[in-house]
Amino acid sequence: MARHDIQSALIIQSSVDMELDIKLRMASALGDIPDPYDMLFVGRHYAEPTEPQVQEMMTFLRQTNSSDPSAQMQRVWAKREFASRKTRVYLSSFPSGISAYAIGRQMARRLHHRLRVRMTVDKHDLDFILADVAMVGLSIAYSMSPSSIAAYTTRHGSDNQLLTHSALHVMSLRQDDPAMLSPYKDWASMWT
Repeated sequence: MARHDIQSALIIQSSVDMELDIKLRMASALGDIPDPYDMLFVGRHYAEPTEPQVQEMMTFLRQTNSSDPSAQMQRVWAKREFASRKTRVYLSSFPSGISAYAIGRQMARRLHHRLRVRMTVDKHDLDFILADVAMVGLSIAYSMSPSSIAAYTTRHGSDNQLLTHSALHVMSLRQDDPAMLSPYKDWASMWT
């Protein structure tokens, strides 16, 4: 980044799907982030405790009885509303399962030095290091909610994530309907 005078970059993991309107979601998120910031997590596999509306939704899903028809209908509408909520940013606490993030040049420099030691000597993967840097306060990191980029695999029985307007689905490049999936991998059992 420094060599080519790139101010910021969006780094995307391989094998992902993204929201069709990602450009609008990113513009909205970037407009809401207070300066200064170091990273913006655009796609994550797991929920964060500080993410808006997450704790309330988890409590609701755990408390509703899935066998009662009235509760089933409440769950359907609550899940639909949660999935289609407006994109917001929040101060990230411990992002996990990162599939995409935006980073500025200064943070890229700091990470470059840290990565060499943490990946080779400490044997940590990039996902752990990025989460650790955010958690211990070595960076000012925000996350987008809901995630706009999700890991995707064609494996049968995989735990792909919810996307409300999947680019791959619109182009008929994926068979499942990502609008019916859980928003986070750790929610799969309670989302059904």
